[in-house]
Amino acid sequence: MGRDGFILSVDVTARLKAEGVIEKPAGSKSSMQANQSAFNEWMDQSGGSLTEISRVLAMSVG
Repeated sequence: MGRDGFILSVDVTARLKAEGVIEKPAGSKSSMQANQSAFNEWMDQSGGSLTEISRVLAMSVG
């Protein structure tokens, strides 16, 4: 509550796979590091929060 963080929903995970960030579901240490790197880069580029970026990714699927 009140803390920024990314949300790894089914839709977000699907978009991360489609973008080539991860190959499998985001449970492994290497996948989590890849997720964090991608979210950090997108946060720097957009100026948005991790939660906002998660929403955009989720809404871009289906």
